[in-house]
Amino acid sequence: SLSRAEVCSSHRGGSAMAFRLSRFMRFAAEPTGVTNRLLLTLGSPAESICVRKPIDSVTVPGYEGVFTLTNNHSLTVSMLKPGVITVREGSNTEEYFVSDGFVFFNQAKDDSGCCTAEISAVEAVPTSALDKDRATQVLSELLSGPKDTEWDKTKIQLGSALCNAVIRAAQ
Repeated sequence: SLSRAEVCSSHRGGSAMAFRLSRFMRFAAEPTGVTNRLLLTLGSPAESICVRKPIDSVTVPGYEGVFTLTNNHSLTVSMLKPGVITVREGSNTEEYFVSDGFVFFNQAKDDSGCCTAEISAVEAVPTSALDKDRATQVLSELLSGPKDTEWDKTKIQLGSALCNAVIRAAQ
């Protein structure tokens, strides 16, 4: 049977569903009375974590490197790799682990001055929910498994990358 890490790293349909979620969320109601803020929508096919939440910034693990989005950033579309998303609002921070996904940044479409960041992840969980010991166990099982076929090799490569990202994020 496949572990959660293997399913996360090899499931392509989830990315399409996450993308559809983001497109749907673009039409959510605008927060009233909010001006010149970054509005964050963060979700996965399993849940909507926030919808157009006013924040100061969000830092994401893009495939080209980690970067931070603030209000009035340049237009951006980026694939996400496994890693931690950090949401900052005043002195508060929230961190979520994402297995992969996309981030879309759009300029304000009205007089509010509020730009939008939409993050569609295949999976997004609070970093506090990560289990470093279980990720280490899954990694060990992957590395000790068969290495005979191309599927075995791919499963080890993708699963190892995801498990290592979970282990780093759980520190």
